[in-house]
Amino acid sequence: MKLLIIGGSVFDRIVSEEKIEESAGGIYHSALKMLEVKNTIDILSLCTQISSKTYKYFKKIFEQCDEKYFDEVENIPTVTLEESLSGYRKETYSDLATPLNFDQIDFEKFDGILINVITGKELDYNILREIRNQTKALIYFDVHSLSRLSSSIGERKFCLIPEFELWAESIDIIQANEYELVSLFNIADEISVAQKLFSLGVKVLIVTKSEKGAKVYFKDEDEINFYFKSAKKFNGVNTIGCGDYFGSSFFYNYLITKNHFSALNFAINEVEKTLSNRI
Repeated sequence: MKLLIIGGSVFDRIVSEEKIEESAGGIYHSALKMLEVKNTIDILSLCTQISSKTYKYFKKIFEQCDEKYFDEVENIPTVTLEESLSGYRKETYSDLATPLNFDQIDFEKFDGILINVITGKELDYNILREIRNQTKALIYFDVHSLSRLSSSIGERKFCLIPEFELWAESIDIIQANEYELVSLFNIADEISVAQKLFSLGVKVLIVTKSEKGAKVYFKDEDEINFYFKSAKKFNGVNTIGCGDYFGSSFFYNYLITKNHFSALNFAINEVEKTLSNRI
């Protein structure tokens, strides 16, 4: 298969009580997990931005991908991440992101396209509609930072996404956590959100629930059905990137199986495997 991941590269500063850790972030995590789970004959391309100032943190993973859609910029965004016990993650950005460059991409040749909106600036719904019109590929969309508005000091806070209906019309599978889900239509009830998304053409909705697990909604004939998979709890383990690992794992397994149950089980297991290795 030919796979494309679209998203921002960011330089992470992870703040804990004891230290500040610096590392590659953003689409790096999606690519890392996709390289782990994909077949060796599959080709993975990335559409992202890189900077010579921080590329050493990304090189090991990015050099294993097709690099023809890399766009070099002076600085990629730096994001300071502070996690709380509630599961809410405070994010503060510096070096604001700019839209990605899609001019050289032949979208028709791909079997699957994963869009992970790391910065909220990667593309707009008009560009997404153009991508949809150019390809029959499965389009997987992680809402991520599209649901966060930048303040004057760079802090990202959850907000209602303007005209999300226009985004949803071009998407096959949507992933959102419980905070991001409310930002789609300002509706808290998951079934109601799923119903509205399916009326717009979305086929699958995934709601990730941090350490509790994840739920996948889908239509079974004319009925909305769902499947929930619980997850193991890992106390005191860094969970940065787990949503990205989940997305790549679900996306790839679903491309192969077209089975909601298989893809959700696989994704949860892959995240648990990653967290186990961090203990």
